[in-house]
Amino acid sequence: MKFSLINVIAEDGDKVSGYWVQDHVGTIDSANQLLLDSNAVNGNKLNLAIVDALNSCIPLLGYWSNLRRVYNIK
Repeated sequence: MKFSLINVIAEDGDKVSGYWVQDHVGTIDSANQLLLDSNAVNGNKLNLAIVDALNSCIPLLGYWSNLRRVYNIK
C-alpha cells in the first residue's frame, strides 16, 4: 500500500489539512514507524498524520485539504 505523511495544520474529525512531508510504500505498521521516526527527528514538534497516498507528481507545492486520516500521533 502507499501512504503519505502530512504535517497537519487543521483537523476536523477524521479529516486533516496540511502540507505533504513524504510518501511511503509499505504496511500501515511501517508507515506508523516512519511517522514516529520522522516526528522524533523533528523534536516531536510536528503534528503528523498518515493519509492515503496523494495523487500528484508534485505534492510538496500545495496545501492539501480534507484528507482522511489513516493514523496519527500528537
